[in-house]
Amino acid sequence: MMKLKTVAACLMAASCSLMAQQAQAEKVVRWAQQSDIPTLDPYAFASTPALAFQNHIYEGLVQWNEQLEMEGALATRWEQRDDTTLRFYLREGVRFHNGNDFNADDVVASIARVTHPDSGIRGNASSIKEAVKVDDHTVDIRLNSKSPIALNELSGILMMDKEWMEEHRALEPTSMSKGTEGHATNNTNGTGPFRLESRRRDAEMVLVKHDGWWNGAQAQHNIDRIIYKPVSSDATRLAGILAGEFDLVSDVPLQDLPRLEKEKRVEVMVRPSLRVIFLSLNMADELNAGNVDGKNPLQDRRVREAMHMAIDREAIVQKIMRGMTDVANTFVAPAIAGFDAERGVELGYDPERAKALLAEAGYPKGFKLAFDCEQGYYLNAEQWCQAVQRYWARIGIDSSLNVHPRSVYSQIRDNGRTDVAVLGWANLPLYDAYSINQQLLHSRDGGIYGAFNIPRFKNDTIDRLIEQSNTELDQQVRADLMGEVLALAQQELPFLPLHFEPVAWATSDKLSITQNPDNVVRLWYASLN
Repeated sequence: MMKLKTVAACLMAASCSLMAQQAQAEKVVRWAQQSDIPTLDPYAFASTPALAFQNHIYEGLVQWNEQLEMEGALATRWEQRDDTTLRFYLREGVRFHNGNDFNADDVVASIARVTHPDSGIRGNASSIKEAVKVDDHTVDIRLNSKSPIALNELSGILMMDKEWMEEHRALEPTSMSKGTEGHATNNTNGTGPFRLESRRRDAEMVLVKHDGWWNGAQAQHNIDRIIYKPVSSDATRLAGILAGEFDLVSDVPLQDLPRLEKEKRVEVMVRPSLRVIFLSLNMADELNAGNVDGKNPLQDRRVREAMHMAIDREAIVQKIMRGMTDVANTFVAPAIAGFDAERGVELGYDPERAKALLAEAGYPKGFKLAFDCEQGYYLNAEQWCQAVQRYWARIGIDSSLNVHPRSVYSQIRDNGRTDVAVLGWANLPLYDAYSINQQLLHSRDGGIYGAFNIPRFKNDTIDRLIEQSNTELDQQVRADLMGEVLALAQQELPFLPLHFEPVAWATSDKLSITQNPDNVVRLWYASLN
């Protein structure tokens, strides 16, 4: 028995030695995050982490570079033909990971797919009408009207292979909100710097360097393999980065940062992000928890104000967010066009005034709400959701809190099956307030507007101003219009802003990577020592 144990130990040691040698031979980045990427279909879900991961595999006609400047990707250049036509000249010699040529047919099919009514990111392509092939390497993108944000939107539309989609019956998109899946949910075929080698949902994904990448000769990265692991346990992610098992943890719990900062082999990176964290309120005619005397209390602005004033947001920032961010009194971050601090929400913590407002609105004894929070996506969300629940209880609002993984939560939130939901919005990939105005604040029209108007909020003046800004090419006039929309909406409070979510990463000292406020991991610009 002793001999068998000795042999087994030797074999294990030999195996570990071989793995170590392979790891030394290859440049491998081991990336851990709290939750899995729920879908690899680039048109299924408007999510910053999903977009960040998919951008390693797929590319757009244009892209934001490491300095957050717009540049060509699969298009070498473009020109404005008329008010509603952009002509793109495609990069020649580009091949998809399966060897198929990239050409105008792929652009036409991709644009048709992303603008399909069932596309999960239809709102991110609001200005795009269709693509028309001119020749194999020239394509016209036709717009619904003249637009100042068409290029911004195109940066988030990743190009897919028409032949591959036809082969796998994937010409129509899937949508996480609708719970649909297809071949593109778990399989990929892009043109990007990395290709998918394997995917085990909720366990591991492996990307390998695409040797046939069109930009390989000028590649800035030296990475051969990316191993992505969803690790729900904060303690396990912390232990992993400390033990050298991970090279990148892109959602470090804030309470762990002081310990990590003491480690010489770990680099801690923290900065403010573009994302505002909101509570989204159900303003439809029926509450999921049941109306009060036939009415939904959340339709009364006094009630919404009371709910906001009941939350000690400064305490949440200091205690739960460890003082590493700021209270958000506006719907967008300062870096986003349309931001105006002077026209923000001016409601501080005042539980007594909140009680008075509830009584004034006719709810002195409060009411009940369904409250749903997301697990493993927003930093410390479970803690601040619980804190909000306690603050509301103090003014008589009984909110039943349930916490769900993203795959379950997104369907509950997006389909209005809760009264209070959590939502973070960074205005990506547009980097423009039109994103929140068009998707969250405009009323739902079943088309390009209101895709994430979860409260079912409607204001005719706001709708008109948003539509006007959609076609305004004068940047100052346009910024003023967007600022007016935000000012009006911030007074109505269909969403209650809480705080700006910080970007908190930890890396091994071997990994060199740039952290931007959009919280997008761009490993094709990174390098390993």
